[in-house]
Amino acid sequence: MGSAREEEEKRIMSNTQKGPTDPNSLPQGADAYEHLKDNQGRFRTQSLFWEKRHPNYPAPFTLKDREHKGRLSMYEKYMEIGDPTEYRTAIALLGSWKHWKLLTSSKWFEEYIVRWREELKVKFESDRFAAMEDIERSQKGTAQAMGATKWLADRYSTPKNPKRGRPSKAEKAALLKEESQEDKLLIEEAERLGLND
Repeated sequence: MGSAREEEEKRIMSNTQKGPTDPNSLPQGADAYEHLKDNQGRFRTQSLFWEKRHPNYPAPFTLKDREHKGRLSMYEKYMEIGDPTEYRTAIALLGSWKHWKLLTSSKWFEEYIVRWREELKVKFESDRFAAMEDIERSQKGTAQAMGATKWLADRYSTPKNPKRGRPSKAEKAALLKEESQEDKLLIEEAERLGLND
């Protein structure tokens, strides 16, 4: 039979492993997220993860892209929830926006959250692409299909002659300097050949 500490960790892990995207399966009650704090009531950051665990606290999450040793992959849940504001993610995983902000502002966590945010943006772009392709195929000949085709063409094709704006002052100055140097060389050449009268 396991110790009281092992039993407590199992209870916490079973509560944490419920799917955070289903509000009915989230831990309930005032103390539902207490295991995510230390003995002094401070939000834990590194010790939440198996890879950086502390012997006195359970580590409900892993930094790996898939579950590991019975720990939830925070990356997997982040992508599953798919909230670009990260508010629902914060509440589902940590029970607090303040805790999420503390975690995501930690220097050691930066490499993970930057990669996750970038991947989530790409996922949203991919989802939009798939939705527009679906509209284009399923509603052929309609205004929506034509709009989807135009959106796809504008977004994913490279223009043959990219439009260019007005030249900058620096570009104008460089061009003027180049032209004046050419003019000077032409005048010198004309004088040398005796064509200048």
